[in-house]
Amino acid sequence: MEDEIKGWEIKRVKDVLSVNSCTLSSNTTHNKIFNYISIDCVEQEKIDFSKIIKAEFKYLPSRARRKLKNGDLLFSTVRPNLKSFSIFKKPNNEDWIASTGFAVANAIGNNNSIFFFYQLLSLIGEKQFHSLVVGSNYPAINETDFKKLKVFVPQNPAEQTAIATFLSKVDEAIEATQNSIKAAEKLKKALMQNLLTGKLKPDGSWRTKDEFQETKIGMLPKTWAVKTVKEISTQVTDGEHTTPERVEKGYFLLSARNIKNGYLDLSNVDYVKEKELERIQKRCNPKFGDILISCSGTIGNVCMVPEGLNAGMVRSVALVKLKKDEIEPEFAELVFQSFSLQNQMKVSVSSSVQGNIFQGAIKKLKLPYPVSKEERDMITDKIQVYLGIIVKKQTKIQTLQRLKKSLMQHLFTGKVRLPQEFIAQFEEVEETFKS
Repeated sequence: MEDEIKGWEIKRVKDVLSVNSCTLSSNTTHNKIFNYISIDCVEQEKIDFSKIIKAEFKYLPSRARRKLKNGDLLFSTVRPNLKSFSIFKKPNNEDWIASTGFAVANAIGNNNSIFFFYQLLSLIGEKQFHSLVVGSNYPAINETDFKKLKVFVPQNPAEQTAIATFLSKVDEAIEATQNSIKAAEKLKKALMQNLLTGKLKPDGSWRTKDEFQETKIGMLPKTWAVKTVKEISTQVTDGEHTTPERVEKGYFLLSARNIKNGYLDLSNVDYVKEKELERIQKRCNPKFGDILISCSGTIGNVCMVPEGLNAGMVRSVALVKLKKDEIEPEFAELVFQSFSLQNQMKVSVSSSVQGNIFQGAIKKLKLPYPVSKEERDMITDKIQVYLGIIVKKQTKIQTLQRLKKSLMQHLFTGKVRLPQEFIAQFEEVEETFKS
């Protein structure tokens, strides 16, 4: 952290934020306690930065901490969500109070609390933050130590507000894109449900009752067939059963977390050396057009192997090599995502601590599909319009998240400054309030 940047200075959290002030007495009675934020990890590009995802409502007066206001910063100081960070948004004008598991902070004086939300978020992965954690069996962050944390602050409140506003705009763009993905997903799901059961024809007309017949998986059009995965494939297997040696950079090693419906997510992927990859691929070698299924932990995510991929797999991923003269990979990828196949997989999951679907069960899955290749192609084209929209928007989110991470890394050092004209508009707002 630098101290020679003009107009910036090093402060302690306690100098700029009021932390757990106005603590409520132990006999406070209240029935809405903010007791838990459900956040999976602390990597800054994966936290939901602005929402309460999950909260418990309990009658716990002895654990009362502080009555929450809109915009309060909440920082989890104990496991299981140690270091998770969020902004409190008051729901339905209800009064909530925080439990003792959270530091509750807001800005002192002219400081901007949203600025410090983003700044503290940018520091979570740094050594200074790691050094605050004490205890191995029950790791926690002491409130006193949290207050001593160093932050680098622009002396001009308008510059704080400008940075906070700039980053908030990126978050708003991410949220808007996420909402548009949800809308496209909803439309895609409805279209798949109707097209992949044969109720809706690719030309947009609906089939009549007399065009259907009873099959072993329910009513389907008379022009459709039902075959097992074993019948339409040349191989069904899963990935490497021993533990491969990982390296920092090399060749992709896919696991269940990388398999998403309709695409591979390589934002958090493992790597192996070339020799290790060659060993793994002797048993299981995914090629373009093969179908990948997450088969352990998260069950049933499905995607087609993209062109040009050279990767290995661990056992949490299953591989289906199709008879491509029987069914096209693009169509099969959609059928595996259909309600019928997802329900079959759900029923087939073994009962264990971590759910699994094994090769034998995958081979027995029954796929409904039109006998006509022309109809299969038309169905695929209809659905892939929405898949293309979704993938494009997911790429946009990843780009925005990388931008946000880069901005936080640079703006909070003071080495990269926002244009003075941009900051000036917030100075004008400050002056208006003063007058």
